[in-house]
Amino acid sequence: MGKIREAFQNMTLKKALITLAVMCLGVVCILTVITILKFSDIRQEILDSRPIYVSEYTVEDYASDNSVTLVNPKEFRFEPLSGENLVYYWIITVFMVALPVIYVIAGSIVMAKLYYKLKIQKPLMSLNNGVEHISEQDLDFKIEYTSNDELGKLCNAFECMKKEIYTSNRKMWNMLQERKALTASVSHDLRTPITVINGYLDYLDKVNHKQIITEEALRSTLKQMKGAVQRLERYVECVKDIQKIEDVEIKKEYFNLKEYITNTVNDFSLLAKKYGRVLEYQNQIKTESICSDKDMLSKILENIFDNALRFSEKVIYFSITEKNNCICFTVYDDGKGFSKDELKYATTFFYSSPTNKGNFGIGLSICKILCERLDCVLSLENIADHGASITVQVKK
Repeated sequence: MGKIREAFQNMTLKKALITLAVMCLGVVCILTVITILKFSDIRQEILDSRPIYVSEYTVEDYASDNSVTLVNPKEFRFEPLSGENLVYYWIITVFMVALPVIYVIAGSIVMAKLYYKLKIQKPLMSLNNGVEHISEQDLDFKIEYTSNDELGKLCNAFECMKKEIYTSNRKMWNMLQERKALTASVSHDLRTPITVINGYLDYLDKVNHKQIITEEALRSTLKQMKGAVQRLERYVECVKDIQKIEDVEIKKEYFNLKEYITNTVNDFSLLAKKYGRVLEYQNQIKTESICSDKDMLSKILENIFDNALRFSEKVIYFSITEKNNCICFTVYDDGKGFSKDELKYATTFFYSSPTNKGNFGIGLSICKILCERLDCVLSLENIADHGASITVQVKK
């Protein structure tokens, strides 16, 4: 019974409706035939019970002693029904006509109820429940109707839509959190150079009144103030760069992967030679093309390679592999690698550490933003025999 119900649920709506209609029509036809035959017999019995009036007949004798006499009627007629027999006859006739109509109506109702219960009720309730959850901004639910019919596909599409909404909301939430972090970082980091400048201004104001400042002290103070101002300018430029990256339009299109890798390797080789590094390259892919924003992907790889140039000692490795339906671009070096804090916070805005050589931590944060917009995955790790390793996974 369970297998029959499962098979019925996996039928298309049209096929399921036709199947139920044929089944109910078959039952109605069988009941109609049985009813007509049965009531026809009853009517015939009532008719056979009528008196017979013979007007002409002949008598034939079959025995010499006249013990057997055969009457052969030539003209006869049945007496009309009267009384209870007439009532019974018309009641039976009405039932013969009415019951098949009732069977058709009852069969239609039963068919409609079965069709609604088996094919429509559960997915309709699931969809209605899902709409209520979404209207309440609650995405913590799941559509559990898994039939292969049209409503099952609709429920599956609804579930996919819910997941997309959840993903979009999560991305928006992350963006808001990053905005908050950026605002907090700006407020915090701007405070230091501004405090330094104000301190030096107060110092100059005091010594100016006392007229005790030397030319060397003045030159040193002005140099420190200029450094703080330059730091502010660099910081503002970094904020502008991040804003530009977030506002850039993503244009995905298919491009020749082999040609792209060749050009990228040539560019990296020139940069490595310029900074006295050796580039070792490995390509293990067979895919001919991928769909992505080539310029933005280049921006990501260039930032990662620039990071490797600053922290490597002699050699930078660049490999391209295929894994889990993705193209993996990996850049790793022979440097010291990431610290525990760097592995955790290196992609956050303006992260600074003793090893970043005085640079603002925006390179990897820009890579993270672009990877999210390209639906790529950015991962950081350390390699025991080498140093830091950064991988970008691009969907095929």
